[in-house]
Amino acid sequence: MKNPGRMLVPAIVVAVAACAENGPTGPGPVLRCTDPAPIDLPIGGIALINPDVDANCLTLPGDATEREYLVVAYSGTGQVTSAGVSGGYELRATRATGTAALASLGGRPASVPALGLGLEPTTAAGFHAALRRREAALVASGAAALQSPVPALAQGPPTVGQQDGFRVCANLSCAQQTQITATARVVGTRGVIWVDNEMAAGADELTPADLAGLSSLFDDYLHPIDTVAFGATSDVDGSQRIDIVITDEVNLLTPNCAQGRVVGYFFGGDLVATQPGSNQREVFFAFAPKPATTGCAAVTRTTALRSLPPVLIHELQHMISFNQRVLLRGRDDETPWLNEGLSHFAEELAQRQVPDSRCPASASCFSQFATGNLQNGYLFMSDPEETFLVAGTSNGPSLDGRGAAWLFLRWVADHFAADTLLGTQVTRSLLQGAGTGADNIAAATGTPFATLVGEWLLSLWADDLPGFPQVGRIRYRTWNLRATYAANSPQIFALPYPLVPAPTTGTLTTSGTLRAGTGPFVRVTVPAATGSVQVEFSGSGGVAAPGSLVARLAVARIR
Repeated sequence: MKNPGRMLVPAIVVAVAACAENGPTGPGPVLRCTDPAPIDLPIGGIALINPDVDANCLTLPGDATEREYLVVAYSGTGQVTSAGVSGGYELRATRATGTAALASLGGRPASVPALGLGLEPTTAAGFHAALRRREAALVASGAAALQSPVPALAQGPPTVGQQDGFRVCANLSCAQQTQITATARVVGTRGVIWVDNEMAAGADELTPADLAGLSSLFDDYLHPIDTVAFGATSDVDGSQRIDIVITDEVNLLTPNCAQGRVVGYFFGGDLVATQPGSNQREVFFAFAPKPATTGCAAVTRTTALRSLPPVLIHELQHMISFNQRVLLRGRDDETPWLNEGLSHFAEELAQRQVPDSRCPASASCFSQFATGNLQNGYLFMSDPEETFLVAGTSNGPSLDGRGAAWLFLRWVADHFAADTLLGTQVTRSLLQGAGTGADNIAAATGTPFATLVGEWLLSLWADDLPGFPQVGRIRYRTWNLRATYAANSPQIFALPYPLVPAPTTGTLTTSGTLRAGTGPFVRVTVPAATGSVQVEFSGSGGVAAPGSLVARLAVARIR
């Protein structure tokens, strides 16, 4: 069932921050388009074109009435590198009677100052990317040795008032740790809420009722939602519970919040006894209410209560993934872009399943759990060419990239799961898959990754587009993104829909950089009784694009 357009409530947003299709990597000969193949499509019809096999040019035919096409030039590679796979491209549209002229595809629309959308949390993204790299290094050091988790101590759960020690990252590389002592404030059936003993009491601190509510939300909804979707957690300490430690040390990780702040984290090394500094237990660390500092705005009690539930269900997916892939199966940890995409999908699962009565800090659970994904999706669609879907490992996916990964996984679940609303068949398959990243996606869907990317990109524009047939895979089944963004524009989002393809009637020449999994969007209008429009696509300088890009053209006839 489609998610109708729903209103969000403006709020302070806290920033939380190899493919078999690849061919030769070097440039090829200069391409010349001498016999462009006509792509005669019905309304709603699509074509995915491989320039290496089909041709680097095509003809979009006209008719007695005006026709409109969507053309997306994209990189279909799933290869993961440190910086991300990218390469130059040129795209030209020419009418039989016209001359191509240089044009710009434009940039992203103005951000919304009230929500701080103009600031990408590079600090937080770098921190989480560093944790994922450290986990990858653990696996590379001998994944088989990690298959046997830390022997359970069979100590059972702690009691309220019990104190224990924890090691918390002391800097953004987590190269140093700080030892803290915390007290168990709430012991639930699935989680234990601990509070750092060194935090000064304040008028805006989390109350006992707040902590009890957070604990019951985790026990009743967040933990069951994630374990159904992704699988079981480990239990390395025998407590049968996950520790949630609220500490000012997380606030201190980002003394300057101009580029976002760390709200909470999970590190897989805490499940591995041989990892120096391991807490040898399932544990999350989360920020705490704190007055404003010279570098950061205040974290109020309301801000903390609004931010922590999405962070918990997000980080829980990372914990489950490490257990399912590394500890249980001795496989590689999931590649960062897909790992983050799955965690953002977990936030959506909470949006759909947690009742509004359990989200008192927000107007609704939709607002509490969906806001971050919709904001990230807005950033991505505002300028898709500038974003990696398949992000590099050096700094992890940006906010834009997280938006792309969430939108992509949501589309995959819509079309390849028996339960298209929750997508459990897909999420379980990905957590249990032998491969990672694009290979994992292709195995779970039985479809080449480059094909999936092309169809998904077309769907971003065609979904719920008036006059476009809403059948097949060129659509979303569970969201009406156009209605949702429009319902929140202009009060939250500057535009009613962020994706704005560059328009042309056949006089366009543009160039830029293709990034893995994304590319530029162009709307081509063929006026009535004026012949056709020829489209040419190549790498920089008119040569064939490097094979590592897996360059493709996706075309849909809109009307």
